[in-house]
Amino acid sequence: MGSDSMKKSYYKTQKIRPFIIVVTTTIISFLFIIAFNFDLQHKYAHQNGSYNDKQLRRNLDSLPIFSEKQTLSISDTERTLAKASIPKQCHSTLDKVIQCQQNQNKKKQTIVFACHRKWCNSLYGHCEKVNGIGDRTKHMLSLFSDALDKCLRVELDYPQIQNGIQLRFNDFEYIDSWGYIAELFHFRSYDVSDLKVNVSEWGKESDGDRKGNSKTFVHFIPSHDQYQFHKYDPCLYHVLFKTTNILDTEIHYYSDLIGFEDNNVIGMHFRTGDLTAFGLDNKDIRTHSDSLIQSYDKMMTCALDHARKLGIQPSPTDGRIKLFLATDNQIIKDKAKTDSRFSIYISNSKPTAYIRSEGDRSAYTDLYLLSKTRGLVVNELPNKYDGPAEKVSTFAQLAMNIGFMNDHQLYKCKLED
Repeated sequence: MGSDSMKKSYYKTQKIRPFIIVVTTTIISFLFIIAFNFDLQHKYAHQNGSYNDKQLRRNLDSLPIFSEKQTLSISDTERTLAKASIPKQCHSTLDKVIQCQQNQNKKKQTIVFACHRKWCNSLYGHCEKVNGIGDRTKHMLSLFSDALDKCLRVELDYPQIQNGIQLRFNDFEYIDSWGYIAELFHFRSYDVSDLKVNVSEWGKESDGDRKGNSKTFVHFIPSHDQYQFHKYDPCLYHVLFKTTNILDTEIHYYSDLIGFEDNNVIGMHFRTGDLTAFGLDNKDIRTHSDSLIQSYDKMMTCALDHARKLGIQPSPTDGRIKLFLATDNQIIKDKAKTDSRFSIYISNSKPTAYIRSEGDRSAYTDLYLLSKTRGLVVNELPNKYDGPAEKVSTFAQLAMNIGFMNDHQLYKCKLED
């Protein structure tokens, strides 16, 4: 009897053993992939010059397991360093933002702007749907203006280190209440997918959490029936963001190569559209593939006209006007390399779609270089356009704003007759 019982137990164990092995192997493999991915993210940050060891230790130490991030303070040293690196006309804006970050008005509410896309290329995890750099930044800065008007703290869940951009102060960085767990398992404890926002309720008394603080989460681009965009102070961009070391080096390289210090360079942003450039099925067709070169030639004619109006002089070395070209289309880049009408400069990176987590990398290089030009030429949308974009590229508008350009420095080139 005992022998039969032992045999049954043995055979039962044999039957479930493969299942146990599979489950155990799956769990170990999953944890290994998570740990490997987490390690890669920090290695990538090191390679991009976005962290030094001291900063990395501070960021990791501040990341909790199951608790809210403690409010950091912006030191006088950080303020001084920031003032040395942002435009002088932004110093007063910086002081105002820091004052509100420190909660000197005794309000406890924090507005968290959410656009987390670090895991969009991962096999799993949170990935916020969003438009391109121009659209998302334009709306977020408009919302930031509203928070600043009420002198509320702000935080951003917007990791962009892999694309060359980081928050100027650690105090701006959102840390999820699930801390390491959220990072390991690629999730966020909030949900802004409904795109709702109610700015009129910001700053009002709230029960908050047991520490007396409350967080209001807002998508970078709320629903248009919930929020209307308004103009913002371009200094807010410079206060919020700074370039990583590697992107800063790249910008300095191209700036020296092009010669922006002479203030004699025309900029061009030729956006052909997501469908034309990358094959994305979102109706964003700003110029058709079969008329790309014809549209390019019209843009060059507009650039020559705009350069003359701005008083940009040809280079004494080759007798040609210097032009920096930013485009989403590799065909246009290849065409520009053989064009002798201008001294044309382009970045070496290949255009990539913004839907990927690292898709903004080349775009940020172009953004900063366009902002350094004397004026911009952009293509207007065609009359029959039925896509999501605005009449004039919001990316070009952002470059204008952070470069503090005036309206007369923008030339809207109409490609249709």
